[in-house]
Amino acid sequence: MSEIKKILVVRLSSLGDIILSFPLLNILKKKFPKSEIHFLTGKKFHEIVRLNKNADKVIELNDEIRITRNEIGKNNYDLILDIHKNFRSIYLTAFNGREVRRYQKGNLKKFLLVKFRISLFDEIIPVYKKYLLTLKDILNEEETEFTAGGLQPDGNDKFNFKYTVIAPSSRHFTKTYPAEKFTEFILSRPDEVFILTGSSEETDMKICGSIAVKCKNTFNLCGKLSLKELAEVVNGSEYVISNDSAVLHLSEALKKKTIGIFGSTVREFGFFPQLSSSEVLEVKGLKCRPCSHIGRPECPEGHFRCMMETDLKELRYRPENNN
Repeated sequence: MSEIKKILVVRLSSLGDIILSFPLLNILKKKFPKSEIHFLTGKKFHEIVRLNKNADKVIELNDEIRITRNEIGKNNYDLILDIHKNFRSIYLTAFNGREVRRYQKGNLKKFLLVKFRISLFDEIIPVYKKYLLTLKDILNEEETEFTAGGLQPDGNDKFNFKYTVIAPSSRHFTKTYPAEKFTEFILSRPDEVFILTGSSEETDMKICGSIAVKCKNTFNLCGKLSLKELAEVVNGSEYVISNDSAVLHLSEALKKKTIGIFGSTVREFGFFPQLSSSEVLEVKGLKCRPCSHIGRPECPEGHFRCMMETDLKELRYRPENNN
């Protein structure tokens, strides 16, 4: 590869996928320490990327996409890594830099697993690693290992006590652990304090509100935190419990003890936790699992066993055991 002075990474959404691109930023900075690294993303997500020390500049996607394409062209990038690979990202980057590389999504394998229970996954490649494989010709196997860090949130001075973060909602019903089961877990640990997080969307607000009203050892910050503040709150926590959602990946990026709860989605899709300290709660062996690679608005079988048979109260980990 010839001299690389300017690099652009493109990931427009969503929050979890953007956070999973941070190991790529880590290795880019290591491999090309003198290069300028830019990151193009959607307006809603610029704040989280700006917390990453390895992004020298963050570009927000303009509402008039043509304007952003022209801006990319004027920057004369030596290398563009399109790790979104949809119509917009291809339009933005095609023939718009000296070299453009795109990651492989593997959607056909996901489709066959969901629809026909045919698994062609000889190797399970996490999403972060798929991003890294855009550089496979210059990386050795060790350099494709998961790396946390890179984020530099300010210190959390909002709370002067120990607490656990719970992100109880998700964009899809089948990826959401039932609120009543979160409530049972919180009530079983009256000596712990829990902070509830989520977006300002109605579903998140309803779930967090229903838990908070029944659990006096909670602080409900759902809809009240910017992405920067969310990172600060997660960074100050003892440990984090999350569904298959962005907070799980944010927690790992900040090297926190992470508990992930998985329902309709499975390891093959690439979003399982990567740190050895992280834990996964799931019901293995269900013939109906996975029922979707992104989640569904309801359980297609009507029983929702993947979540109903997962018992968070069996979690043995407690913050005082954290080394």
